[in-house]
Amino acid sequence: MGKNGSMAYYKEYKAECPSFPNENTVETTGAGDTFMACVLNYVLENGFEQLDERKLYEMLQFANAAASIITTKKGALRVMPSESDVREFLQSKLR
Repeated sequence: MGKNGSMAYYKEYKAECPSFPNENTVETTGAGDTFMACVLNYVLENGFEQLDERKLYEMLQFANAAASIITTKKGALRVMPSESDVREFLQSKLR
């Protein structure tokens, strides 16, 4: 949903997560790809069987943060944030 955040549904579970609007946005190229890469990585690491509302939210929050970070740089693949970059970003935003 871009700047409006994201939603995920799995079985009877639903999660909605706000975006992390960034004042330093340069371009949005790669934001969707980054978001989906993070979602796929989360599912590959955790599987479907363990997903519940809390985990869906955690997945969306991480993906939204990564997508926000990439909008602050030109390009896409070469500037995709690392996991540690995203975790640092989340720590700074969730304090």
